[in-house]
Amino acid sequence: MIFRRLRKFLKPRLKRYPIAFRMYEVISWTFTRSHVALEVKRFFPRMGNIVFPMWLGPRYKLARRYAVEGELDKAMRIADDVLARKPDLCESRLYWIGSILWLQGRYEDAHCLFKSMEERRFQVARELQHDRLGLRFFPIGHFTPIGHLGMLDKYIKAEILGMIPRRTNVILGALKDFSNPAYIRCWEKYFSWIMDPRTISLLAPLSYSLQEDLIMVRLGERTRSFVAFGAEVQSRWEAGGRGPLLEQSAEHRERGYGLLRELGVPEGSWFVGLHVREGKDRMRDVRSSDIITYRLAIEEIAKRGGWILRMGDRNMRPLPSYPNTIDYAQSTKREDWMDVFLWAEGRFLIGTGSGPQMIPTTFGKPVAIANYGPIATIVCGKDDILLPKHYWHEKEGRYLTLAERMSPDYGFLESIGALASMGIRVVDNTPEELRELVAEMMDRVEGRHVDTEQERAMHARFAELAASHEAYPAKMARAFMSRYPDLFHASAAQGP
Repeated sequence: MIFRRLRKFLKPRLKRYPIAFRMYEVISWTFTRSHVALEVKRFFPRMGNIVFPMWLGPRYKLARRYAVEGELDKAMRIADDVLARKPDLCESRLYWIGSILWLQGRYEDAHCLFKSMEERRFQVARELQHDRLGLRFFPIGHFTPIGHLGMLDKYIKAEILGMIPRRTNVILGALKDFSNPAYIRCWEKYFSWIMDPRTISLLAPLSYSLQEDLIMVRLGERTRSFVAFGAEVQSRWEAGGRGPLLEQSAEHRERGYGLLRELGVPEGSWFVGLHVREGKDRMRDVRSSDIITYRLAIEEIAKRGGWILRMGDRNMRPLPSYPNTIDYAQSTKREDWMDVFLWAEGRFLIGTGSGPQMIPTTFGKPVAIANYGPIATIVCGKDDILLPKHYWHEKEGRYLTLAERMSPDYGFLESIGALASMGIRVVDNTPEELRELVAEMMDRVEGRHVDTEQERAMHARFAELAASHEAYPAKMARAFMSRYPDLFHASAAQGP
């Protein structure tokens, strides 16, 4: 902790002196991220796991490290033993155990654990009479990534619809701690905000018992998964013909178009954002895919006069030179407020199963969602279209049907390794499918797309399936329906 604070103090100051900063980075890497340093860090938790199995703190951290590094079997052995010791359900680090269960495909176990923790928190709130204060907290630890910030939309809509009690909704955390400070400022109309760390610390016992969770939503005295909650909220909101909660100010819009011109987008041109999630190891994470496979989709947009701004951060793989394309992620002009502008003002977003996919809906803009794996977890809107990845059953020589994809066995898995252990190979969308996806979205936005009778029947079939699993009835892309119509039936569909 002391060294972490020292590094936090030194790093911004040393940036003024390039040579000293470079030396600092070398020393820091040697003692924190080199192979030897990592092995030293791993040694003590491993020994503690063997010698002191009743000492749960270090074991939580070790299980978390194994999970992050993809060694889920080791993580699960620790998780099972920890749960067998029946730790206090208010222990926040149990969330990591639940996440490991989730990644390993043990959805029911994870769901039961999260539900028990939320019920225990509600019990504490009632015993201490915190529930009488009319407060609902959204802590920084849970609502930091951009996708989690997009979940705020469903809570406010649910209040307006009368699905959850009206409360004073309080966001806890300093601006700098959120993944996109400009986006969270868009919610100031609906949320109170406490940024002072001393006040946050004083509120900790209260905020813990009244905080919202990423997995379970408290509905009075009962709980419900966020996926089911979000699906019902969005469906009821759209059924009432209601519009988006957020909109850009005229000043924000003018500023955004000014920066677009600086980036090279001609005045009057329409544009889209492109975000393709790149995990550290694509072979482990079903939500990641390869940006290079989007070349045909990019060319299709350029052919119709549109511009593409590739979004993300500078750690991403640089984009090759394509027509009408700006690698905004690698640009020195990237700003948090400009990210919001692109989500809110672009004609649509091309997204994947990653956080930015959640944001355009909050401004009323559609998303062409490609390379999506766990479709049982989809949270989107009526104007979005979904192009899932394909799950190939190696032993049976066929693709999994959508009914199988929605089942607890496969519907929530995000680990390619876990799927592989079940004999399932994950197949990314082809460049041709991606091109057809963006062509369909462009046609829909321009009012030129008409579903065939067969497509309407497939949409209805999937909507029924989604309803039976309390999921959102996402609109399937024509590129998927035209190639795999048999997957909409319950019976197995043979592959090529």
